Amino acid sequence: MLYTASYYVPEDWLGQAYRVSRGHPRGRKTLWETLPFLYPSRGLLQTYQSGALDFAGLEIEYRVELASSREKLPEFQAWLDGVPSQGDFTLLCFERAEQPCHRMILAQWLLETVPSLEAGELR
Repeated sequence: MLYTASYYVPEDWLGQAYRVSRGHPRGRKTLWETLPFLYPSRGLLQTYQSGALDFAGLEIEYRVELASSREKLPEFQAWLDGVPSQGDFTLLCFERAEQPCHRMILAQWLLETVPSLEAGELR
């Protein structure tokens, strides 16, 4: 089952935790695996953070990046193929639950891409 959470609320993490942001919180012990093929590109993040792209635009562009990475990176497809047997896992990044965040875009994309995947609490 797929969950999402902020780094700052570890009580919301269920199963294996995966970092899906380019950076991680400083001064915190690493309690997660990294999945670089799920990170938004630096260019996309910079464009969004500058205000030149709104959240709807971020969603469109990030989904394009995910689809492209899936085609180009065998490790990405291998991870996707293994998702149904993973059990519970949580996608982590910085934003608090009430904030718009790329992890929600990613969660929805994964739910669409891996039909047998079920959604848990998406925060």
